[in-house]
Amino acid sequence: MKDVYELLTQEDLTSDLQLLQDFCGFDTIKVLLRNFGGLSFYIPKITRLESLVLKYVKEHSDKTYKQMAKELNVSEQYLKTLIKKQLN
Repeated sequence: MKDVYELLTQEDLTSDLQLLQDFCGFDTIKVLLRNFGGLSFYIPKITRLESLVLKYVKEHSDKTYKQMAKELNVSEQYLKTLIKKQLN
């Protein structure tokens, strides 16, 4: 029996899936549909991944808050608050 997802073309994709396809590739979209079809996912901003941000800050301690904030696309205040929270 033929896998229905083998019939899938880029024209069949919704606008959301087309956006993901532009970054992840068409084969990844087929894998997502095949394994997660019908589920909803929320893709958080990096500020929800505090442990990742803290690792980044630790590895780039030679940079200023301003530089790190720009690279992470967050505010300096967010970084300062997160680091202060971590120290307490």
